[in-house]
Amino acid sequence: MKTAETHMEELVVVKDNLALVNKAQEGVEPSFFINLQKHSGIRKDELANWVGVDPKTVDNYRRSKKKFKSDVAEKLLQLHRLFALGDELFGSTAEFMDWLEIPSPGLNNQSPISLLNSISGILEVEKQMLRIAHGYAV
Repeated sequence: MKTAETHMEELVVVKDNLALVNKAQEGVEPSFFINLQKHSGIRKDELANWVGVDPKTVDNYRRSKKKFKSDVAEKLLQLHRLFALGDELFGSTAEFMDWLEIPSPGLNNQSPISLLNSISGILEVEKQMLRIAHGYAV
């Protein structure tokens, strides 16, 4: 049996932005959603809201073996990358999840988690994390 910490390792993290866009256009399997949900412990309805789909749509896509495309796929790929970075930077998913809840001056005192329902928001949170990784005050 696999632990939550191994779910993200099953799917390759797409680090290059152009490769991420290309992969999003090709589409991603529902397993990206399921693995991210299991890995993070985020409720299905909350993650579905972040990526802009109804929770029932996830089940329908999984049953019909249909891929998520365009913005939904791009958000899933970016969130997957964000959580991989969070695990690396904070040492565990739990620590990263705690950090996501804390309002940040670098994000106009918004909590990072409140920005994860848009592509621009995800990118801003990622920038904030990279600042931390490089030792800049945030």
